[in-house]
Amino acid sequence: MKGLMAKRMLVSALIVTTTIFLAACSSNKNNNAEASKLAATATETQPASSSPTASDKPVETVKLKVLGHTTWFKSGWDAIKKDALVHGFELVEEKVPDSDAGNDLIKTRFATQDLPDILLYFPGNLFKDFGAPADIFVKQEDQPWMENFDKAAWVRALDDKENLKGDRGFYAAPYWGSNVSVVLYNKKVFTELNLQIPKTYDEYLAVCEALKKAGKTPVFYAGKEAWSLQLLALDAASKKGYNDLAQKINTNQGKFVEYDNLKKGIATLVDLKDKGYVQKDYLSDDYSAAQKALATGTAGMYHMATWVMDDIRKKFPDQVNDIGSFIMPFDGNDTDIVPVFAPYGMFVPKGKNQEAAQRFVNFFESIETQNLYFGNEGGIPAIKGVTETKLSPAELDGKSFVDAGRFSPNFAYGFDYNFGDFGAFLQDALVGSKTPEQVLEAMDKEYAKDAKAKNDPLFK
Repeated sequence: MKGLMAKRMLVSALIVTTTIFLAACSSNKNNNAEASKLAATATETQPASSSPTASDKPVETVKLKVLGHTTWFKSGWDAIKKDALVHGFELVEEKVPDSDAGNDLIKTRFATQDLPDILLYFPGNLFKDFGAPADIFVKQEDQPWMENFDKAAWVRALDDKENLKGDRGFYAAPYWGSNVSVVLYNKKVFTELNLQIPKTYDEYLAVCEALKKAGKTPVFYAGKEAWSLQLLALDAASKKGYNDLAQKINTNQGKFVEYDNLKKGIATLVDLKDKGYVQKDYLSDDYSAAQKALATGTAGMYHMATWVMDDIRKKFPDQVNDIGSFIMPFDGNDTDIVPVFAPYGMFVPKGKNQEAAQRFVNFFESIETQNLYFGNEGGIPAIKGVTETKLSPAELDGKSFVDAGRFSPNFAYGFDYNFGDFGAFLQDALVGSKTPEQVLEAMDKEYAKDAKAKNDPLFK
């Protein structure tokens, strides 16, 4: 994530999510099939659809340094590491914290030319965080894996701004699958307390009250990791049609303070705390604690994206089927929607190992390797033709909302510049040092500051 703040536009991303979730419908039929293996040499790139032959053996093993956030190396990655070694790629993980401090460490590495061979990062942020992508990263548009990738569907979702004119190009290969932001809930707890999935905000509060009276934490906040607080607010903000305001903000004709839905999300985050519906240690408990509380039933609900189910699957395999998901009922009566998060990006920095790194990317994005990856990890693949997926009940619930058309891309995708440390702003709101409106004012200030730093003439 986590991070969450990759900047992309709405319309194209709508096409993205429709495409990937419809494609996943047929893939679920083969969830239990054994993933096939790709045979490719370490010195010759093969098309993603090529078949292995007996002579395809690695000539030599190349060591590749892979830099990314700690929690981005999950079960799918673990599954492909051994296969990658067979094909000549020894992967050395270099992990940074899942925080803005971790992002700063990555940016410092690039500023000092201490480059990895593979970077796992947020698509849409290269121009903002590293400068002109063409100077630093290998462009992916002519690579063989693109044969199984719908570029038109992923504009402003997996591509990057290349210059101040707004020209864009694909430097990211998709890493992870797509996910939806939902209210995860413990089905066993709901059944024991005879609770129904709420359809209105008043019903949601009534569920919170019932959970509290039963000695449960109604809603778990992992506030020690500020990024995790963003999900509830983004659920409120990610409404269809927000792109009109995003366009105005991008051109300095609008402000975040004008966005009532985002203000509602921030106010709701604070309101649940004020009503006593979150645990007392909401600012010291972390993401791992939230997983345990939800899985073991000490908490009834947790606002998070479905990517957390991969962690729960590994840590609490006996409880993963006890967790379901529903849409947060801000407006109620089935009018609300879920935000969808596009995959993160796998990038090849230019350098002495760029050819070997690119061979690995082509290997990783092949259908065979993607089958192995997604056969061991949740999420919806962006590569067409992948038949192996591993979706939990909570993820299948999330998929059903998208299949029904109740979705929109994550609110943050629409913006060209950085609007500050949103998670930290939300911590400020929870402790009372900022009102929801002051959070939005701080975002406006940071956005204009970043746009000016990038010499955008509209913000002079």
